[in-house]
Amino acid sequence: MKIEEGLKIINSGWIRKPKGFRVRFDKRTDNVIEAAYSPPLDDAPLNSDVTAWRYAWKLWQATRAEAEADHPGALYNIVVVDDRDEPVHFFVTGEQMVYNPKRFDESIDPDSSSDETRDKRVETNYS
Repeated sequence: MKIEEGLKIINSGWIRKPKGFRVRFDKRTDNVIEAAYSPPLDDAPLNSDVTAWRYAWKLWQATRAEAEADHPGALYNIVVVDDRDEPVHFFVTGEQMVYNPKRFDESIDPDSSSDETRDKRVETNYS
């Protein structure tokens, strides 16, 4: 099948192709949790989920120590989202991935080791 024919199938609705990708995260500032995006919603999105995941991974590496120490300015719940703000599955595993996962509901035990709160990290050697 030629690419043009494949794109017609995709465009007909068989598989929705996202119009772009962003990295969404929570940032702690002055005891307030703010949701943010990179690139910001006013800027053009990234055109590749692979690029977005690599960027998310680098943000995680750069903020990992601050998040583990719960310092102000730390980034939590780093995830790649599509143009509908829906989480994108990690291209390596095909599963949902969240870097520096953290629940901010005080009624949840932060030391819980259940599947819902366990950190799903993939140690990949990106450079």
